[in-house]
Amino acid sequence: MADGGASSFIFLTTALLVSGLVSVVLINLWGDMAQITAQETAALEVQEATSVDFAGDPMMVSLNTTLNEITFYVQNTGTTLLDSSTLVVLVDGQTVTSTINASLVPATGDWDEDHLLQITVNEPAWTYQPGDDVSITVVVSSEITNGYRGSDSMSVEVRLHG
Repeated sequence: MADGGASSFIFLTTALLVSGLVSVVLINLWGDMAQITAQETAALEVQEATSVDFAGDPMMVSLNTTLNEITFYVQNTGTTLLDSSTLVVLVDGQTVTSTINASLVPATGDWDEDHLLQITVNEPAWTYQPGDDVSITVVVSSEITNGYRGSDSMSVEVRLHG
């Protein structure tokens, strides 16, 4: 019977050591999960703050038939700065690969909510005429904020006029 107390003490000590090790592992895992959640939250915040929309009258979009150019405006409607160098424009579902010129209005500063972006696109093969309806899609990305980049897109049906 004297051995019963010693073996119980050994089992108790072993159980305490094992539970301590399990606690350390669980605490480390919890810390990793908290860090991953914080990173996902930061990325989601940047994504939610990134927004773009069409600016102007969609029934009066400028068409220059001589140069095959369409000119329109988009506005940053989010709270992050947008990066005009990441701009992708599709006209009637086709990516514009020839020429995309983008300039801020007013001309100085960053593309924030106080600035419009004037976009002029050109494809030599276009045969659009005044009065034609076309679909314009714009995809933009934000500047890198806290290590993350958001993106947004907008699509609108417009009528061309010359």
